[in-house]
Amino acid sequence: MKARTLLLVAAGWTLLAALFAFQLRIDAMYSGRTISVGQALILSLAGWYGWALLSPGVVWMARRVRRMAWHIPIALALVFVKIAVTSEILRRAGFSPRSTFSVANVPINLLTYAAIVAATHGIDAYRRGREADALLTKARLDLLTSQLQPHFLFNALHSIAELMHHDVGAADRALMRVSELLRATLEAGGRQEIRLAEELALAERYLEIEQIRLGDRLATRVDVEPRALDALVPLFVLQPLVENAVRHGVAPRTAGGKVLLHARASDGELRIDVEDDGPGFGAAATERVGLTNTRARLAHLYGGAQRLEIGRSAAGGAAVRVVLPFRT
Repeated sequence: MKARTLLLVAAGWTLLAALFAFQLRIDAMYSGRTISVGQALILSLAGWYGWALLSPGVVWMARRVRRMAWHIPIALALVFVKIAVTSEILRRAGFSPRSTFSVANVPINLLTYAAIVAATHGIDAYRRGREADALLTKARLDLLTSQLQPHFLFNALHSIAELMHHDVGAADRALMRVSELLRATLEAGGRQEIRLAEELALAERYLEIEQIRLGDRLATRVDVEPRALDALVPLFVLQPLVENAVRHGVAPRTAGGKVLLHARASDGELRIDVEDDGPGFGAAATERVGLTNTRARLAHLYGGAQRLEIGRSAAGGAAVRVVLPFRT
């Protein structure tokens, strides 16, 4: 932790202690008890600095104990140990038992534990959101860059120019698909997730453009369970997967090949498979940029509730499986 952060944390706990010391002083005046400003400050600092020392441990538990019910016994045990220790320290410092321990201290300490846990979850969620936004922006820019690669546009436009001589309708459709795909990339906005049906439409536009370029050398099949169409998936999660399948599994081969896309929803999970019948990843293959970026985005968006698996398809080519929580 940086020195500046430590100072800010210490200042926050000190301010909190000062406010409660003021409250102790006021309460003592109204109840007819005698307590000096110094005594009130020491009592308050002992209590709140105790939480300052315990807070790293509470943060650690908040990030690992996900079931909120489990925090109840943990909080009770920690609170009673904390009160007992601080009370003993204050007694040894000369404070009377009556001024150092009270059952009334228990609720405020339990609330403090709950506040630290809640703040930890809130800060972590905010950080994950910021990181996910940054990854989404990078993915969108990477996608746009890949679609604007000179060889891609040259091949697409060359194919369209040839089609103009014998199939003007097909050439017009190809131009529309290029336009729609680029427009969708630019107009995606800040959405993190879209319906699988929308994501499939983007992937199919890309595949249609590649089919114009590769002709009969590229065959595609999309097999999606109807109820999976409404599932939420990360924006542009399919495009790098189908692009890898086409560029590395089909395009280099004279005979071409097939790209298969399957999606199923079961047991609270959405499973998406992208396969080809090309040479596969190979024993010593390393993940390409598209897969690496996709893996990072999934981890930031879904934590441990997702998986990205690579392997060999039934046809002997490459297979990539994405598993996400099923949400609509």
